Amino acid sequence: MITGATSGLGLATLDAMTREGASIIAVGRDLERGNRAVQAINERGGRAVFHQGDVTVEGDIRDMIDRCRSEYGRIDIMHNNAAYLVSAAIHETTNDQWSASLATNLTSVFWGTKYAVLAMREQGEGGSIINTASVAGFTATGDTACYVATKSGVLGLTRDTAIAYAAEGIRCNAVCPGDFESPMLEHFFETATNPAAARDAMEKLYPTNRILAPADVAAAIVFLASNDARGMTGTSMVVDDGLTAKTY
Repeated sequence: MITGATSGLGLATLDAMTREGASIIAVGRDLERGNRAVQAINERGGRAVFHQGDVTVEGDIRDMIDRCRSEYGRIDIMHNNAAYLVSAAIHETTNDQWSASLATNLTSVFWGTKYAVLAMREQGEGGSIINTASVAGFTATGDTACYVATKSGVLGLTRDTAIAYAAEGIRCNAVCPGDFESPMLEHFFETATNPAAARDAMEKLYPTNRILAPADVAAAIVFLASNDARGMTGTSMVVDDGLTAKTY
């Protein structure tokens, strides 16, 4: 199951996972966009079903996982991916923005992980949980307080989940992307005073002078979901074109 699967990283991961033979429940709020996404997958021979749901609603997450088990008989992979970005320093952040960030970026990961673990334990054959964190989980810019706080929380939740269920064969890892092309990033540029200058400045932060493609990150997620990563749990895999390795 992939949350936030109808655009950006979620859509790229849906494509990459199904190309490797996974059968996916693609979760999102937009019915039209979700149906288009899975139609494209199924027309090229993949296997995906769209499930309309809101990750900030606990009952919806339970329903998503139940749908996966009823559709495919089990759940082996859970990708907690939905995200929400607020671009504001802490003194400019409203309570509503803080609450929305917590609900989408952290509480939904808690619920997604909790109910996936319950299902995987019942199945008794382990599983792989991958949480989309961010390089913002261990860096900061000064103007994304909510995002930094919630993505840091995702890293802690990932580590503790990994330790708690390792003996049962349930792995839990996080992927930590740098900036990648997505509707969320486009919105960030569109709301900047000078969108072209904001994009140029972001590209220049990277040693590669580019912004990542979603497929670059999706490839790492496919690896973490696969048996090739069976020795990995509790890790935070950075995919950032060298951004966090750079000193100046």
